[in-house]
Amino acid sequence: MSDERRPPLETIYRQLGAAWTTAGGCLLPERFSGVTQEYRAVREGAGVIDRCDRAWLEATGDDAVRFVHGMVSNQVNELAPGDGRYALLLDAHGHILADLYVLRLGEGLLLETHWSLKKRLRETLEKFIIADDVQLFDRSDQLTALAVEGPTAGKLLTVAGAASLPPDEGSHIETQLAGTPLRIVRVSETGEDGYRLAFAVEYARNVWEALAAQRDAVTWQPVGHAALNVLRVEAGIPRYGVDMDERTLPPEAAVEARALSYTKGCYVGQETIERIHSRGHVNRRLVGLHLSGHPLPAPGARLSADGKEVGWITSAVDSPALGRIALGYVRREYLASGTKLALESNQQAKVADLPFRHHP
Repeated sequence: MSDERRPPLETIYRQLGAAWTTAGGCLLPERFSGVTQEYRAVREGAGVIDRCDRAWLEATGDDAVRFVHGMVSNQVNELAPGDGRYALLLDAHGHILADLYVLRLGEGLLLETHWSLKKRLRETLEKFIIADDVQLFDRSDQLTALAVEGPTAGKLLTVAGAASLPPDEGSHIETQLAGTPLRIVRVSETGEDGYRLAFAVEYARNVWEALAAQRDAVTWQPVGHAALNVLRVEAGIPRYGVDMDERTLPPEAAVEARALSYTKGCYVGQETIERIHSRGHVNRRLVGLHLSGHPLPAPGARLSADGKEVGWITSAVDSPALGRIALGYVRREYLASGTKLALESNQQAKVADLPFRHHP
Protein backbone atom coordinates (compact mmCIF):
# COMPACT_ATOMS: atom_id res chain seq x y z
CA MET A 1 0.00 0.00 0.00
CA SER A 2 1.34 3.43 -0.99
CA ASP A 3 2.34 5.78 1.82
CA GLU A 4 2.15 8.87 -0.40
CA ARG A 5 0.21 11.87 0.85
CA ARG A 6 -3.24 11.97 -0.76
CA PRO A 7 -5.40 15.09 -0.99
CA PRO A 8 -8.36 15.13 1.41
CA LEU A 9 -10.45 16.39 -1.54
CA GLU A 10 -9.46 13.46 -3.78
CA THR A 11 -13.06 12.24 -4.19
CA ILE A 12 -14.21 15.67 -5.40
CA TYR A 13 -11.26 15.96 -7.78
CA ARG A 14 -12.02 12.55 -9.27
CA GLN A 15 -15.63 13.60 -9.80
CA LEU A 16 -14.28 16.63 -11.67
CA GLY A 17 -12.24 14.35 -13.94
CA ALA A 18 -8.80 15.29 -12.68
CA ALA A 19 -5.69 13.79 -14.23
CA TRP A 20 -3.05 12.97 -11.63
CA THR A 21 0.65 13.31 -10.98
CA THR A 22 2.97 12.43 -8.11
CA ALA A 23 5.57 14.85 -6.80
CA GLY A 24 7.52 15.06 -3.55
CA GLY A 25 5.72 12.07 -2.05
CA CYS A 26 2.25 13.53 -2.74
CA LEU A 27 -0.54 12.59 -5.13
CA LEU A 28 -1.68 15.82 -6.79
CA PRO A 29 -4.24 16.82 -9.43
CA GLU A 30 -2.20 17.61 -12.55
CA ARG A 31 -5.01 19.12 -14.63
CA PHE A 32 -8.78 19.46 -14.73
CA SER A 33 -10.12 21.30 -17.81
CA GLY A 34 -6.74 21.77 -19.48
CA VAL A 35 -3.57 23.76 -18.86
CA THR A 36 -4.45 26.76 -21.05
CA GLN A 37 -7.91 27.24 -19.56
CA GLU A 38 -6.61 26.86 -16.00
CA TYR A 39 -3.72 29.21 -16.73
CA ARG A 40 -6.14 31.87 -17.97
CA ALA A 41 -8.35 31.43 -14.91
CA VAL A 42 -5.44 32.51 -12.70
CA ARG A 43 -4.19 35.29 -14.98
CA GLU A 44 -7.67 36.76 -15.55
CA GLY A 45 -9.77 35.78 -12.51
CA ALA A 46 -9.17 33.19 -9.79
CA GLY A 47 -7.93 29.64 -9.53
CA VAL A 48 -7.98 27.22 -6.59
CA ILE A 49 -5.01 24.85 -6.33
CA ASP A 50 -4.62 21.90 -3.98
CA ARG A 51 -1.55 22.26 -1.77
CA CYS A 52 -1.63 19.09 0.28
CA ASP A 53 2.08 18.98 -0.62
CA ARG A 54 2.81 21.54 2.11
CA ALA A 55 3.94 20.56 5.63
CA TRP A 56 3.89 22.36 8.98
CA LEU A 57 6.07 22.22 12.09
CA GLU A 58 5.05 24.11 15.21
CA ALA A 59 7.84 25.48 17.40
CA THR A 60 6.88 26.24 21.01
CA GLY A 61 8.71 27.08 24.22
CA ASP A 62 10.24 30.21 25.74
CA ASP A 63 13.26 30.05 23.42
CA ALA A 64 11.42 29.13 20.19
CA VAL A 65 11.62 32.53 18.50
CA ARG A 66 15.25 33.14 19.49
CA PHE A 67 16.24 29.62 18.44
CA VAL A 68 14.60 29.71 15.00
CA HIS A 69 15.95 33.23 14.43
CA GLY A 70 19.45 31.83 14.94
CA MET A 71 18.85 28.98 12.52
CA VAL A 72 17.32 30.55 9.40
CA SER A 73 18.51 33.17 6.94
CA ASN A 74 15.94 35.91 7.53
CA GLN A 75 14.73 38.06 10.42
CA VAL A 76 12.42 36.21 12.84
CA ASN A 77 12.81 37.88 16.24
CA GLU A 78 11.19 41.11 15.03
CA LEU A 79 8.02 39.37 13.81
CA ALA A 80 4.80 40.24 15.65
CA PRO A 81 1.88 37.77 15.86
CA GLY A 82 0.31 37.70 12.40
CA ASP A 83 3.60 38.47 10.64
CA GLY A 84 5.51 35.97 8.55
CA ARG A 85 8.60 35.76 6.42
CA TYR A 86 10.12 33.61 3.71
CA ALA A 87 13.46 32.14 4.82
CA LEU A 88 16.01 29.44 4.13
CA LEU A 89 17.63 26.78 6.27
CA LEU A 90 21.26 26.52 5.16
CA ASP A 91 24.10 24.14 5.87
CA ALA A 92 27.41 25.35 7.28
CA HIS A 93 28.68 26.10 3.76
CA GLY A 94 25.66 28.24 2.83
CA HIS A 95 23.84 25.69 0.68
CA ILE A 96 20.04 25.50 0.82
CA LEU A 97 18.70 22.59 2.87
CA ALA A 98 15.08 23.83 2.83
CA ASP A 99 13.00 26.87 2.04
CA LEU A 100 10.11 27.77 4.31
CA TYR A 101 7.71 30.38 5.62
CA VAL A 102 8.12 31.33 9.27
CA LEU A 103 4.76 32.43 10.70
CA ARG A 104 4.61 34.12 14.11
CA LEU A 105 1.71 32.90 16.22
CA GLY A 106 0.40 34.37 19.46
CA GLU A 107 2.88 32.04 21.12
CA GLY A 108 5.57 30.25 19.15
CA LEU A 109 5.98 29.81 15.42
CA LEU A 110 4.50 27.81 12.57
CA LEU A 111 7.05 26.69 9.95
CA GLU A 112 5.63 25.83 6.55
CA THR A 113 7.71 23.92 4.01
CA HIS A 114 7.44 21.22 1.34
CA TRP A 115 6.04 17.85 2.35
CA SER A 116 9.24 16.22 1.08
CA LEU A 117 11.40 18.43 3.34
CA LYS A 118 9.56 18.14 6.66
CA LYS A 119 11.78 15.35 8.00
CA ARG A 120 14.99 17.16 7.02
CA LEU A 121 13.74 20.43 8.50
CA ARG A 122 12.76 18.86 11.80
CA GLU A 123 15.86 16.70 12.18
CA THR A 124 18.22 19.56 11.32
CA LEU A 125 16.58 21.92 13.80
CA GLU A 126 16.44 19.29 16.56
CA LYS A 127 20.15 18.59 16.13
CA PHE A 128 20.88 22.15 17.28
CA ILE A 129 18.52 22.17 20.29
CA ILE A 130 20.89 21.76 23.25
CA ALA A 131 19.74 23.56 26.40
CA ASP A 132 17.04 25.60 24.66
CA ASP A 133 13.41 25.56 25.79
CA VAL A 134 12.11 24.59 22.34
CA GLN A 135 9.71 21.85 21.31
CA LEU A 136 8.96 20.93 17.70
CA PHE A 137 5.67 19.28 16.75
CA ASP A 138 4.87 17.98 13.28
CA ARG A 139 1.34 19.18 12.42
CA SER A 140 1.52 18.06 8.79
CA ASP A 141 -0.86 15.11 9.04
CA GLN A 142 -3.47 17.25 10.77
CA LEU A 143 -3.38 20.14 8.29
CA THR A 144 -3.82 20.64 4.56
CA ALA A 145 -4.04 23.66 2.28
CA LEU A 146 -5.56 25.24 -0.80
CA ALA A 147 -4.02 28.11 -2.74
CA VAL A 148 -6.28 30.81 -4.16
CA GLU A 149 -4.47 32.81 -6.85
CA GLY A 150 -5.47 35.47 -9.37
CA PRO A 151 -6.62 39.09 -9.67
CA THR A 152 -9.96 38.28 -8.01
CA ALA A 153 -8.58 35.89 -5.37
CA GLY A 154 -9.05 38.40 -2.56
CA LYS A 155 -12.60 39.18 -3.67
CA LEU A 156 -13.45 35.47 -3.67
CA LEU A 157 -12.23 35.03 -0.11
CA THR A 158 -14.04 38.16 1.05
CA VAL A 159 -17.41 37.16 -0.39
CA ALA A 160 -16.86 33.64 1.02
CA GLY A 161 -16.73 35.15 4.50
CA ALA A 162 -13.14 36.13 5.34
CA ALA A 163 -13.36 38.99 7.84
CA SER A 164 -10.14 40.52 6.47
CA LEU A 165 -7.14 39.58 4.34
CA PRO A 166 -3.45 39.59 5.28
CA PRO A 167 -1.70 42.57 3.65
CA ASP A 168 1.91 41.49 3.01
CA GLU A 169 3.80 38.40 1.88
CA GLY A 170 3.95 35.95 4.76
CA SER A 171 1.43 37.82 6.90
CA HIS A 172 -1.49 35.72 8.08
CA ILE A 173 -4.81 35.83 9.92
CA GLU A 174 -7.13 33.36 11.56
CA THR A 175 -10.65 33.67 10.19
CA GLN A 176 -13.61 31.61 9.00
CA LEU A 177 -15.22 30.74 5.69
CA ALA A 178 -18.87 29.80 6.13
CA GLY A 179 -18.20 29.03 9.79
CA THR A 180 -15.13 26.89 9.09
CA PRO A 181 -11.94 28.03 10.91
CA LEU A 182 -8.76 28.40 8.88
CA ARG A 183 -5.58 30.42 8.55
CA ILE A 184 -5.07 32.63 5.48
CA VAL A 185 -1.43 33.34 4.57
CA ARG A 186 -0.49 35.91 1.93
CA VAL A 187 1.63 33.88 -0.52
CA SER A 188 1.81 34.12 -4.30
CA GLU A 189 3.38 31.42 -6.45
CA THR A 190 2.11 32.86 -9.74
CA GLY A 191 2.95 36.58 -9.65
CA GLU A 192 -0.74 37.33 -9.11
CA ASP A 193 -2.56 38.11 -5.88
CA GLY A 194 -2.19 34.91 -3.89
CA TYR A 195 -3.30 33.33 -0.61
CA ARG A 196 -2.70 30.00 1.11
CA LEU A 197 -5.62 28.61 3.11
CA ALA A 198 -4.39 26.24 5.84
CA PHE A 199 -6.95 24.24 7.79
CA ALA A 200 -7.62 20.96 9.57
CA VAL A 201 -7.89 18.00 7.19
CA GLU A 202 -11.43 17.24 8.37
CA TYR A 203 -12.57 20.71 7.24
CA ALA A 204 -11.43 20.28 3.62
CA ARG A 205 -14.88 19.66 2.12
CA ASN A 206 -16.36 22.55 4.14
CA VAL A 207 -13.75 24.97 2.80
CA TRP A 208 -14.22 23.75 -0.77
CA GLU A 209 -17.99 24.13 -0.51
CA ALA A 210 -17.64 27.62 0.99
CA LEU A 211 -15.70 28.64 -2.13
CA ALA A 212 -17.99 26.74 -4.51
CA ALA A 213 -21.02 28.55 -3.08
CA GLN A 214 -19.58 31.85 -4.39
CA ARG A 215 -19.06 30.82 -8.02
CA ASP A 216 -21.89 33.08 -9.20
CA ALA A 217 -20.35 36.06 -7.37
CA VAL A 218 -16.71 35.41 -8.33
CA THR A 219 -15.91 33.00 -11.14
CA TRP A 220 -13.11 30.56 -10.34
CA GLN A 221 -11.78 27.24 -11.56
CA PRO A 222 -9.87 24.36 -10.00
CA VAL A 223 -6.30 24.51 -11.26
CA GLY A 224 -3.88 21.60 -11.46
CA HIS A 225 -0.15 21.53 -10.90
CA ALA A 226 0.71 21.53 -14.62
CA ALA A 227 -0.77 25.05 -14.97
CA LEU A 228 0.76 26.09 -11.64
CA ASN A 229 4.17 25.09 -12.98
CA VAL A 230 3.73 27.34 -16.05
CA LEU A 231 2.54 30.22 -13.87
CA ARG A 232 5.41 30.02 -11.38
CA VAL A 233 8.04 29.73 -14.15
CA GLU A 234 6.61 32.90 -15.73
CA ALA A 235 6.85 34.55 -12.32
CA GLY A 236 10.47 33.40 -11.95
CA ILE A 237 9.82 31.49 -8.72
CA PRO A 238 12.25 28.59 -8.21
CA ARG A 239 10.93 25.37 -6.73
CA TYR A 240 12.98 23.38 -4.24
CA GLY A 241 14.06 20.03 -5.63
CA VAL A 242 13.66 21.31 -9.20
CA ASP A 243 15.41 24.68 -9.55
CA MET A 244 17.43 24.65 -6.33
CA ASP A 245 18.62 22.01 -3.89
CA GLU A 246 21.28 21.26 -1.27
CA ARG A 247 24.04 22.17 -3.78
CA THR A 248 22.63 25.66 -4.41
CA LEU A 249 23.67 28.93 -2.77
CA PRO A 250 20.83 31.47 -2.22
CA PRO A 251 22.24 34.17 -4.56
CA GLU A 252 22.60 31.54 -7.29
CA ALA A 253 18.86 30.83 -7.04
CA ALA A 254 18.09 34.58 -7.15
CA VAL A 255 16.14 34.42 -3.87
CA GLU A 256 18.38 36.65 -1.75
CA ALA A 257 16.04 39.67 -1.87
CA ARG A 258 13.20 37.63 -0.35
CA ALA A 259 15.06 35.20 1.84
CA LEU A 260 18.22 36.80 3.26
CA SER A 261 18.85 39.43 5.91
CA TYR A 262 22.31 40.98 5.80
CA THR A 263 21.78 42.85 9.08
CA LYS A 264 20.72 40.08 11.48
CA GLY A 265 23.05 38.26 13.84
CA CYS A 266 24.68 34.89 13.31
CA TYR A 267 22.87 31.95 11.73
CA VAL A 268 23.98 28.69 10.17
CA GLY A 269 25.76 29.36 6.87
CA GLN A 270 26.10 33.10 7.43
CA GLU A 271 29.86 33.23 6.89
CA THR A 272 29.54 32.01 3.33
CA ILE A 273 26.66 34.36 2.60
CA GLU A 274 28.62 37.34 3.93
CA ARG A 275 31.64 36.45 1.81
CA ILE A 276 29.48 36.32 -1.31
CA HIS A 277 27.83 39.61 -0.36
CA SER A 278 31.22 41.28 0.08
CA ARG A 279 32.50 39.86 -3.21
CA GLY A 280 29.38 41.08 -4.98
CA HIS A 281 28.57 38.09 -7.19
CA VAL A 282 28.34 34.34 -7.61
CA ASN A 283 29.69 32.46 -10.61
CA ARG A 284 26.27 31.40 -11.89
CA ARG A 285 22.71 32.54 -11.44
CA LEU A 286 19.15 31.44 -12.18
CA VAL A 287 17.74 33.31 -15.19
CA GLY A 288 14.82 33.19 -17.56
CA LEU A 289 15.29 31.75 -21.03
CA HIS A 290 13.23 32.10 -24.21
CA LEU A 291 13.53 28.89 -26.21
CA SER A 292 13.32 28.13 -29.92
CA GLY A 293 12.91 24.74 -31.52
CA HIS A 294 11.36 21.46 -30.35
CA PRO A 295 10.96 19.46 -28.19
CA LEU A 296 10.98 21.10 -24.76
CA PRO A 297 14.41 20.44 -23.21
CA ALA A 298 14.53 18.11 -20.24
CA PRO A 299 15.85 19.26 -16.87
CA GLY A 300 19.64 19.18 -16.99
CA ALA A 301 19.86 20.00 -20.70
CA ARG A 302 23.15 21.82 -21.24
CA LEU A 303 23.57 25.40 -22.43
CA SER A 304 26.69 26.46 -24.33
CA ALA A 305 28.30 29.57 -25.81
CA ASP A 306 31.55 30.13 -27.66
CA GLY A 307 31.97 26.38 -27.86
CA LYS A 308 31.90 25.76 -24.11
CA GLU A 309 29.31 24.72 -21.59
CA VAL A 310 27.95 27.71 -19.63
CA GLY A 311 24.84 26.42 -17.85
CA TRP A 312 21.83 24.11 -17.80
CA ILE A 313 18.02 24.06 -17.84
CA THR A 314 16.05 23.35 -14.65
CA SER A 315 12.40 23.92 -15.71
CA ALA A 316 10.98 24.29 -19.24
CA VAL A 317 7.31 24.94 -20.08
CA ASP A 318 4.99 25.91 -22.91
CA SER A 319 3.40 29.19 -21.85
CA PRO A 320 0.07 30.12 -23.49
CA ALA A 321 1.16 33.79 -23.41
CA LEU A 322 4.92 33.71 -23.86
CA GLY A 323 5.67 30.59 -25.87
CA ARG A 324 8.42 28.19 -24.86
CA ILE A 325 10.30 29.46 -21.80
CA ALA A 326 12.56 28.03 -19.13
CA LEU A 327 14.47 28.65 -15.95
CA GLY A 328 18.11 27.70 -15.87
CA TYR A 329 21.55 28.47 -14.47
CA VAL A 330 23.98 30.48 -16.55
CA ARG A 331 27.55 31.57 -15.85
CA ARG A 332 27.85 35.22 -14.88
CA GLU A 333 29.70 36.18 -18.07
CA TYR A 334 26.53 35.37 -20.04
CA LEU A 335 23.81 36.79 -17.76
CA ALA A 336 22.96 39.90 -19.79
CA SER A 337 19.37 39.93 -21.06
CA GLY A 338 19.26 39.00 -24.75
CA THR A 339 22.42 36.86 -24.68
CA LYS A 340 22.04 33.98 -27.14
CA LEU A 341 23.00 30.49 -26.03
CA ALA A 342 22.97 27.13 -27.77
CA LEU A 343 20.99 24.16 -26.51
CA GLU A 344 21.45 20.53 -27.36
CA SER A 345 19.79 19.29 -30.59
CA ASN A 346 20.51 22.56 -32.41
CA GLN A 347 18.00 24.53 -30.32
CA GLN A 348 18.56 28.09 -29.20
CA ALA A 349 17.97 29.93 -25.91
CA LYS A 350 17.97 33.64 -25.19
CA VAL A 351 18.53 35.00 -21.67
CA ALA A 352 15.64 36.99 -20.17
CA ASP A 353 15.24 38.93 -16.95
CA LEU A 354 13.02 37.46 -14.24
CA PRO A 355 10.16 37.57 -13.76
CA PHE A 356 9.03 37.09 -17.38
CA ARG A 357 5.78 38.79 -16.42
CA HIS A 358 5.61 41.94 -14.31
CA HIS A 359 2.57 42.42 -12.11
CA PRO A 360 1.61 45.25 -9.77
